[in-house]
Amino acid sequence: MTPHTVVNTLAPGDLVFDVGANRGNMAEAFLAAGARVVCIEPQPHLAAVLRQRFAGNSRVTVIEKGLGSLRGRSSMSVSSQADILSTFAEHWKVGRFKDMVWDQQIEVQITTLDDLVAEFGIPRFCKIDVEGFEREVVKGLSSKIGVLSYEFTAEYRDHSMEVLEMLIRLGYRQFNVSLGDQPDFQWPEWVPYYEVVEALTLSQSPELWGDIYAR
Repeated sequence: MTPHTVVNTLAPGDLVFDVGANRGNMAEAFLAAGARVVCIEPQPHLAAVLRQRFAGNSRVTVIEKGLGSLRGRSSMSVSSQADILSTFAEHWKVGRFKDMVWDQQIEVQITTLDDLVAEFGIPRFCKIDVEGFEREVVKGLSSKIGVLSYEFTAEYRDHSMEVLEMLIRLGYRQFNVSLGDQPDFQWPEWVPYYEVVEALTLSQSPELWGDIYAR
């Protein structure tokens, strides 16, 4: 998903954390807006793709690690059918992607959002796309940063609501949603958390997915 609404608010020099950068398509959009981008990608072959794609670009830093609640190491399930779906979350493999083949396990070094902030500064925008591991990533953040987005899916609504509660405790007060691959927000203005909760609770679509934004 390309969050055009957020990209259009970026100014040259703004810092962006692209958590789950994959092959760098989102990073490319951030760079086009003039941002500095820290790409966090735990899969070695994809981190190599990122380094090659952005070779010589001083506004890109590639971190070949995963993010979690604590520093350490963790096992990642990788699908050679679709590496974009690779995950640290066991529950992710029994949802809508239960028929995928998870044919590799890799050990990955884990860092935290707090560590990234300490090293690079507070980002204007932090995109989190980590295939069901959002709760653990946000647990690694101890204070409010810039606009933050994270992916949600219908079958793990409870997880998404837990992340929403975490963000409220960190000081986030305004929210919005983009559905599926739609580039625009669901609401023309930012809304309080309970409108997001109501909208996601009322939806009966088992295929509902998208991104929740907080500021």
